Amino acid sequence: MAVTATSVVMVMVVVVDVMQLVSSQRKPGACALNYGTNVCVKICHQDTDCSGSNKCCPTECGGTTCSRPITTRPRQNRVKPGSCPTRPDGPWVCSSRCSVDADCRGRLKCCNNRCGALACLKPQ
Repeated sequence: MAVTATSVVMVMVVVVDVMQLVSSQRKPGACALNYGTNVCVKICHQDTDCSGSNKCCPTECGGTTCSRPITTRPRQNRVKPGSCPTRPDGPWVCSSRCSVDADCRGRLKCCNNRCGALACLKPQ
């Protein structure tokens, strides 16, 4: 069986697609609410850039760094009591730090923050 240029290209396209799918996967858990660090450059771009269970987390000055997640248990879809603030306050952090209420500690809920990203906030 002869290998044609078309079949080689098709295989390469499939390999690239699979690599992009794997690289875009998020690790379980959430980043700390206020990850206080002076790292103002992007050390990572996604969770898979970080070793082990570490996640790629935003810093207060606009950078990113690999950090241990604050939650590591499987996600639960249980909605916590209370409702999200209609006018959230707090810092202008424009990257999401949670996806569901279970990613947040205690009574905090996963809500849209001032910038529109998801963050753990005190319910109303």
